[in-house]
Amino acid sequence: MSRPNYPSGKDLLSAEAVSQADLGDVLERADRHWIELNLADESAESQFVNVVRRRPKMVATLFDQRSTRTRLGFQVAAGRLGHQSIDVFDPDRSRMGHATGETIEDHIKTVEAYSDLIIVRSHLEDLPYKVARLSYLPIINAGNGSDEHPTQAMIDIYAIYKMRGDLSKLSIALSCDTKARFAVSFVKMLRLWPPQRFTLCCLPGIAINPAVREAMERLHSLGTLVSVVHNVVETLDHDVLSIQMQDMSKFSNASLGYDAVDKEQETEPFTITAKKILEHNSNTLILNPLPRFSELDTSCDSLPNAGYFQQVKLSTPIRMAILERMLSGTPWTG
Repeated sequence: MSRPNYPSGKDLLSAEAVSQADLGDVLERADRHWIELNLADESAESQFVNVVRRRPKMVATLFDQRSTRTRLGFQVAAGRLGHQSIDVFDPDRSRMGHATGETIEDHIKTVEAYSDLIIVRSHLEDLPYKVARLSYLPIINAGNGSDEHPTQAMIDIYAIYKMRGDLSKLSIALSCDTKARFAVSFVKMLRLWPPQRFTLCCLPGIAINPAVREAMERLHSLGTLVSVVHNVVETLDHDVLSIQMQDMSKFSNASLGYDAVDKEQETEPFTITAKKILEHNSNTLILNPLPRFSELDTSCDSLPNAGYFQQVKLSTPIRMAILERMLSGTPWTG
């Protein structure tokens, strides 16, 4: 039996899939869900503000790579919408990929029979794209090797918007490995809401990831002042700093349950501490997609600048908005 012709825009695999109208729609939906979630926290009576949901959908998570926030975040988002999530990859129980198991093709056809949407997270860059070709269901790329992480990019943009306002009036810095998938998607996504200034803080003498360089050139063409520095203190005059380790290769390629990851120490020019922030009298909002390592010292946690745990809270309405949109059949038009 031949596979159907899948509709254009059914999947969210890259930041390039998202148009300006799409991003605006996601942020508007997220704001509505954020208000509902906060009302629900404040009053038991407010449970009635939520609209009556249709029959619950089934959201399948196919994660062959470690995850805390992304996995829990999508599970919580599905639950908040009145839907359910099922785990369709378990290294100890799933047959997929084992010598005595089944092919990815058969596994995905089986998952289709039980679910309405599939979220894929993998150390293999091609897996979300392969699943998208195999399945008529909408597919979300929740991080694939060192390729992309488009939903994290929307979370980061939403966090900046909620905590600092209009991105077009802001200076935004990014300190990280330019091959990090969250960074690739984030810089690409900024084309939809270009900041006044964008600064990349990275190791000297190492080539910038071509995808990030191209995205920076695109920002420049849109009127953003773009620059590169090699010490994180040079970003402390910015409105926002998103920071992670400068070498994320071992983390992006670690598969679930098998590859241990040692916490290496970040080099001093790329670490942020409360002392540095206070010495520079900086009001820079500090974000981190988490997990953090030695690039972000725990001394920062008590400062008003620390926005990374609020960033986690703001991820729920964004994931709710993305699931709501895709489960309703609304295509991405980027």
